[in-house]
Amino acid sequence: MKISDRIKAICAAVTSGETIADIGTDHAYVPLILYKNNVSPHVIMCDISADSLSKAKKSFTDAEIDMPESSFRVGDGIDVIEKGEVDALIIAGLGGVTIVDILSNDIDKLQSFKKLILQPRNNSGPLRSFLYRYGFDITDNKLVKEGKFSCEVIVAVRTSIINSEYGLSSARELPYKDTDIRWRYPEGIINNDASVVSKRLGHAIDNHIEEIENLRRAYIDQSDRIRMLEMELKYLYDLLGEING
Repeated sequence: MKISDRIKAICAAVTSGETIADIGTDHAYVPLILYKNNVSPHVIMCDISADSLSKAKKSFTDAEIDMPESSFRVGDGIDVIEKGEVDALIIAGLGGVTIVDILSNDIDKLQSFKKLILQPRNNSGPLRSFLYRYGFDITDNKLVKEGKFSCEVIVAVRTSIINSEYGLSSARELPYKDTDIRWRYPEGIINNDASVVSKRLGHAIDNHIEEIENLRRAYIDQSDRIRMLEMELKYLYDLLGEING
């Protein structure tokens, strides 16, 4: 089995001894690696149908590893995981908004897990602001190459303030608007491989420039939108400058 940088990054976010549940597990490559290498002593694989889950079972069978039937669960999102049953939840390969929908279905249960390892295909900004709002601090914003593109792996840990000051299901006030570009492109991404980050930021910069040029040709006044995009563009250039020195 060839292990992609994406899968390596997800596995690397799990601390030895942590138990995990992989939501939308597909072929269960991540749980298999974690269990086979004695990183996670207990893994749970979840998927939407028995047919989907059969791929996960086959991966373990092919590896000649016998797992109890309770390790394979058919269900929607985190419905089939008990409160606090595992240390960490892993959700990879879904859109950021879809991941928010899954996690927000039961905030009380969500906040019973110590760590979240999330790999959104898109819309990482709304996901990051959601995590902060509901008591998870992002400790790592990984950015790894995947084919011609790059993908994000977000690692977030539960904060004690949610339990002590606000109560389990209360929300924190965001430090800035949920539409702020810092949720989409946090400063921490510059700590990844410079070539991968530069390409991602360059793509965002090109998109901003193109939109600004199009808006300037519009018949309707778009000055407010242009002003916001220009502020975002400056932020992106500043991030790129930190990489290039």
